[in-house]
Amino acid sequence: MKKFVVHELLRHTLVNRPDSEIVSGQVRLTYEKMYERTLRLADRLGRMGIGRGTVVGVMDVNSHRYLELHYALSMLGAVIHTLNFRLSGEDLAYTIRHAEDEWLFVWDGFAEAAKPLRRLVPNWVWLSEDAEGPEPGTPAYEGLVEEGRAKEPESADDVDETAPYSLFYTTGTTGRPKGLLYRHRDILWASLQMAHHLALHRTGASVRSDDVFMPLIPFFHIHGWGTTMFVPYLGAKLVLPGRSGPREQLELIRREGVTWSNMVPTQLQMLLGELGEGETLSLKVLTGGSPLPTGLARRARDRGVSYSLIYGGSDQLGASIAVVPEGMDPASPEADQILATRMRALPMVEIEVRDKGGNPVPRDGQTIGEVWVRSPWLPSGYHKDPERSKETYVDGWFRSGDLAVRHPDGTLYVVDREKDAVKSGGEWIPCGVLESVLSEHPKVEAAAVVAKPDERWGERPLAAVKVREPVEKEELTRYLEERVKEGRIAKFWVPDDFVFVQDFPVTSAGKVHKVALREKLGLA
Repeated sequence: MKKFVVHELLRHTLVNRPDSEIVSGQVRLTYEKMYERTLRLADRLGRMGIGRGTVVGVMDVNSHRYLELHYALSMLGAVIHTLNFRLSGEDLAYTIRHAEDEWLFVWDGFAEAAKPLRRLVPNWVWLSEDAEGPEPGTPAYEGLVEEGRAKEPESADDVDETAPYSLFYTTGTTGRPKGLLYRHRDILWASLQMAHHLALHRTGASVRSDDVFMPLIPFFHIHGWGTTMFVPYLGAKLVLPGRSGPREQLELIRREGVTWSNMVPTQLQMLLGELGEGETLSLKVLTGGSPLPTGLARRARDRGVSYSLIYGGSDQLGASIAVVPEGMDPASPEADQILATRMRALPMVEIEVRDKGGNPVPRDGQTIGEVWVRSPWLPSGYHKDPERSKETYVDGWFRSGDLAVRHPDGTLYVVDREKDAVKSGGEWIPCGVLESVLSEHPKVEAAAVVAKPDERWGERPLAAVKVREPVEKEELTRYLEERVKEGRIAKFWVPDDFVFVQDFPVTSAGKVHKVALREKLGLA
């Protein structure tokens, strides 16, 4: 690579693995063919006026066109705004206005949902499979590729690693979404360090260049957790699932020989639910976004799925990934438990757990504090949002708002979001731990614990439970009391009450939406 910029990564791929395959719907491309298409696209977009600093919003599922845009816009020095299509219409429009998008590239599968956005941005391109698209007079993606010349634009050599590259927004569950503007070097450092961490350490989601990757994390979420960068860096086969449900995803895994995927725990749960009785799946999974319940982790292991947990959101990119400690058997139950809970910082990332006064808490595996993160790719604040920035980005550190304990070996166990945890009698009850323990009950499919106001204690935990088969509240209480005797949870953590639900509301990132759940339960 001549420069540490995103589009140079493709040149590296062409030297090492030009014939590796990209599968996207009915389309099959080699990296060499993708590079040619990317050159044509960049040339045509440049002649249409997209250049240095142009903010381009992209609203698409994980597809080869979306992947090509990552690299074509890099060549032009433009900024890719990865639009979160799961946001409410109001929040989505807010991010477009806040980012000052000059162009929108929209998959025609979102044509109806995108109608209200049409008036916000004058320049529009349809991400269609044919050369004309659904709207006469509006450019279509494939037509632009056909019209382009297979030559790198002159602007590609002028792009610097400190130039802005991508802009994306948080899910907005606690107010308006917050924007994060990252430079070329930031995105590359974070993405490649994830790959290095997964390749160098013993972990259930290890990566190799001969793996077949299928990212289920949408590209709008930290570029599919860096897969748009590190999979081409490895030169590995890449399967892009488009708009697909768990049944179609399982078919792709079988047909294309997928060996590695990333997904949030709810997606893993749905994927396992599609397996036939006794069927196993040889798959490595990187999961995160919320704690991995131990019951779900056990079901994954029983079905042949190995896993590792990742921690770090849009505000900080990757921060830590679970690994097996040195000297421990990777196949042991102890290793399985660690891979589902305890994480080690990525190379070049510093993590501290601090109390309310900003002082590090003891590394005793028990004392709960807030996670603070520092890294070379950490932003200095939120995009055009100085007020919320100064609350969160402090002296080069990111205050996560997550609660965790630190073990003597330095590993991190994130137990809950501070805003989701229950504070009862002045003591924290980590709801994520309680939910994980409840998930181990054979009749429980999933659980979510929220705070219920209490006159005596301030707050008490209320457990919302989705069950596989009917179960009495008293049985769940007795079950948790047994876990108290085993020393796994404290007695005052046991919920005062249980409610049974059919399903949980989820955020655009696929996590349980606890604000909406509290409203549903009449607690807001």
